[in-house]
Amino acid sequence: MRKKAGITALILCSVTLLGGCSLGINDQSLLSPPKITGREAELENLISRTANGSYKLKYPQSGEFRSAIITKDLNSDGKDEAIAFYRGSDSDAVNMLVMYDAGKQWETSRNFELKFSDVDCVKFSDYDFDGTEEIFAGLKNSNENICELNVFDYTPSDHQSEHIDFDAAYSAFSVGDYDRDGGSEVLTFNLDSSENDASATLYDYDKNKLYALDNCDMDQKVIRYENIVSGLINKDTVGVAVDGLTDDGYNSQIIYYNTSKRALLNYPVTAGKGRSTTHSDKVYSADIDQDGYIEIPIINESSAKSGSESETVAPVINWSGFNTKNNKLTTKVKCVTNFEFGYYFKLPESFSDTTITTLSDDKRTMKIYSKKSGSADKLIVTFRVFDVGANTDDMNGYSTLESYNQYTYTYKIENNPPISITGEKIKENFALNDSSV
Repeated sequence: MRKKAGITALILCSVTLLGGCSLGINDQSLLSPPKITGREAELENLISRTANGSYKLKYPQSGEFRSAIITKDLNSDGKDEAIAFYRGSDSDAVNMLVMYDAGKQWETSRNFELKFSDVDCVKFSDYDFDGTEEIFAGLKNSNENICELNVFDYTPSDHQSEHIDFDAAYSAFSVGDYDRDGGSEVLTFNLDSSENDASATLYDYDKNKLYALDNCDMDQKVIRYENIVSGLINKDTVGVAVDGLTDDGYNSQIIYYNTSKRALLNYPVTAGKGRSTTHSDKVYSADIDQDGYIEIPIINESSAKSGSESETVAPVINWSGFNTKNNKLTTKVKCVTNFEFGYYFKLPESFSDTTITTLSDDKRTMKIYSKKSGSADKLIVTFRVFDVGANTDDMNGYSTLESYNQYTYTYKIENNPPISITGEKIKENFALNDSSV
């Protein structure tokens, strides 16, 4: 099935963290070592020798790296290093084994016995400007909700590894160059608890250590961080969009470091004109138009269509950029959505302010009308979802966009539509959501 990058990232059914790690994921049971050959077999043999035989691999539960054996060229010399998480048969604690490619075989850099039973996530980034990425390991115990961030340094000259004197509790964390100095900083996010208010803390590096540079309050109503997106907010600012779950739905916060004020700031995003970013559907911040900047989703909820009892106005996602100079959002992309059947249509510029989109009661039909003051709405295009294998007579006049699982997604352009559109443009702007079909 064809899916478009950008639009398909609108809504995710599970935690997706681009540049961060988070909780909210079920504990995983121990997995036995897989039967592998080649280079990974060499790594497995080294793990087995180090563990004195019997062991179980442990897999990170979230983040980009989900393998129990992770290979990464930490110092960009063309040779990979490897990190493996395992638990010995007679131990409740996770070990992290750091290995390096010695040419003819893999060798051990260091085997760390950790005081945790599970691995939340792993990231890599260079915070000390030495050209070698450090290892950021989020660790937890099975029955606890709070993770602890541990940092490990690898020295390529002598292949030694060191556990850095730093640990921080977190509910989610992200790594990036937030003060634009060329090195990485660490942002941790914590939820409201009986001991502490919800907050974000920025850690920087100086004088051979990581230290807390600044912190700021977070939304106390958020009960779980669902999505962390790290990247450019605008031309001059790197920050993080934090999408969280509250009792009222999902909302967004933007965290960034103001270099002139030397302060970590939190902007709880509001849409203006009395609207809020809080919404009931899983729509997460993303670089939706692939312009290099993070956009925030603002949803206009459905309402009844004037003069029709069988249709409602389809939700519209206004993907908005954030300006740190005036703390204002500007809509960049508009998408009409069908959450029930999991698809989106990016509105062309000629459609944005002159159309209305409706959904039928059964949500199988979505129609886009040209809306002009003082005249009746005129239909432009109809989207229709059929069951796979539906009667061909019922599908007469419709062109197929996608077929996936039990559904066929189709469209039909009206003869002489009031606003011109082609089938190619419809196919270009249509996409299925990865999660709900």
